[in-house]
Amino acid sequence: MPDVDVDLVRQLAAAARTCPVLATAQTLAEWIGAGRAVTTRGVLKPAAAVEACDLLGIEPPSRKPRSALDIHELMMVWAAASSAGFIEVSGGRVTSGPALQSWLAGAPDAVVAVWSKCVLESLGLVGETNADTLGFLVVLATLDDRGGTASLAHLDAEIAEVAGNDPAGCSCPDCVPNELSGLVVDLGADESEAEDTVRALDEFGVAVLRDDVAKLTPLGHWLTGFLFRESAPPADAEAGVLVSELAQLPPKVAVLMARPWLSSRTAAEAARELLTAGESTSGQERLTALDLVRGCGPGAESAWREWATRDGFGAHARVWLAEQEGTEPTAADSAWITVDALVTMLDALPPELPEDLLPAMLQAQAGDELAEALPLLESCSHPSAPRLVKLLTGPVNPTGLLAGLLPETFSEVLPEAQVLRRSPALPATLSAGTAYQIKVQLLGVTKPPVWRRLQVPADLSLDQLHEVIQTAMGWHNCHMHLFSDGWADYGRPDPELGHQDERKTHLSQLLTGVGAKIGYTYDFGDDWQHEITLEKILPAGATTTGAVCTAGKGACPPEDCGGAWGYENLKATLADPDAEDHDDMLEWLGLSSGDDFDPKEFSAEGVSRRLGHTTSR
Repeated sequence: MPDVDVDLVRQLAAAARTCPVLATAQTLAEWIGAGRAVTTRGVLKPAAAVEACDLLGIEPPSRKPRSALDIHELMMVWAAASSAGFIEVSGGRVTSGPALQSWLAGAPDAVVAVWSKCVLESLGLVGETNADTLGFLVVLATLDDRGGTASLAHLDAEIAEVAGNDPAGCSCPDCVPNELSGLVVDLGADESEAEDTVRALDEFGVAVLRDDVAKLTPLGHWLTGFLFRESAPPADAEAGVLVSELAQLPPKVAVLMARPWLSSRTAAEAARELLTAGESTSGQERLTALDLVRGCGPGAESAWREWATRDGFGAHARVWLAEQEGTEPTAADSAWITVDALVTMLDALPPELPEDLLPAMLQAQAGDELAEALPLLESCSHPSAPRLVKLLTGPVNPTGLLAGLLPETFSEVLPEAQVLRRSPALPATLSAGTAYQIKVQLLGVTKPPVWRRLQVPADLSLDQLHEVIQTAMGWHNCHMHLFSDGWADYGRPDPELGHQDERKTHLSQLLTGVGAKIGYTYDFGDDWQHEITLEKILPAGATTTGAVCTAGKGACPPEDCGGAWGYENLKATLADPDAEDHDDMLEWLGLSSGDDFDPKEFSAEGVSRRLGHTTSR
């Protein structure tokens, strides 16, 4: 906690105790008291969840919910209570936590500590940064920069510049980046992103909104001071230490957190130190150093010019100067930076992926033009150039699976080559109307296994394939998903998640031969993993224009049952009338008897009827 005087701590504590979210969380924790039973997923059982809703004035979507997880407003209060330490889950029960007593005792420093923990965890301001975290950081940093006050228009512009628009996604508790996302979604689709964010901050007493103007509260001023000054790397830190600490953050967040360090130096001084640190390191730390130098603005030009006289790493400075002057960098400098960027990407590959992945991707997209760039890369004097050229000229896997997986940034770092983007058309060997027979297998589920054999158009886009799988398997399409071919992930386009756009990728581009496989994950909480295998390539006219199910086995598991392990537990519980959770499980599923649930239930004809014309053109 930042050092503050006693009177200010008292004022902050008084304000914290009026925070709407914590007041509701306190009520929930006091009701829980000595303990309540929880499900295998660590939430209140359905009947108790409805009782809690009545206590808190929450209207549940149903008086007989399948799970407390379906009551988003209750789960947000639950998450806040957990973040504050008001409740603890252990051994199949939830009890009030020790932080509740500290909160009720009212010691100012303890109250502020509890409030801080709740806010930082609930808003996702500790741990891994995500899209929502970035929005909160931008709004808080902007308000802090402007003395605590900013218009919504200004905040929206800042969010758009830093994070861009975040596409609408699933707001279920299992899939949202943090528990507060549901709160933001519920506030209204017509409001600006900044307005959503400020209203969420208002729930924690951090900011208020008056006539389209956001203003930090005293608690908000304290929080921004903690985030951007007390928790940021110290101003006297060495540049190498700064870069190391910030390298794991998204670039824009790193710039925000570097403000105290940057503001303690002139732009040129900061740039000199950062360029020195950048030269002495590599990989993501080098990229972070360069991002910070670019953020120093025109005032850093003298430092760039000094470094432009140097060999090797000085190529970055010469390219920067060329950009400012509107001229073209030399081929040698472009080649040096290209090698630097590609080696960074190569070193960032997960260890389970082959080292020839990057060369295969480059060959798949640049083709013969890659050969034209090799002499430039080889002669650029970059210390890693021999290693890279050896990989690029050695035998690699040229499979069509690699086509189109190269990020857009590769085309920027390969100025001598026109990167060939993947066409959405069928491969040349397949004619229009070609169909695929695929098998979709749910992994980790046995006795019985769950799978579907489908016939679908080969040129089906992945977003359409997602709809087919949801219908064929029996899922309800209420969670996030992604496809993976081992080289890249495909899903809803999102700059933070880094997925390729599933709408622009077609099944025939990933499954190019019989036996080829891709993965499909549904519900990042339950983590339902599916394997999709191409069994046959069917000629045009051999099947209908839509999707058809020809065979399969096993009923689809209920949504939100806890993944493969939870499903096994569910089946065992339903089969044992004496099991502790038997009655609760029946109530959750809306069954009168365990015999009413048949894990073997399946009908190919019924699936085909549900599919209808899902993929018809």
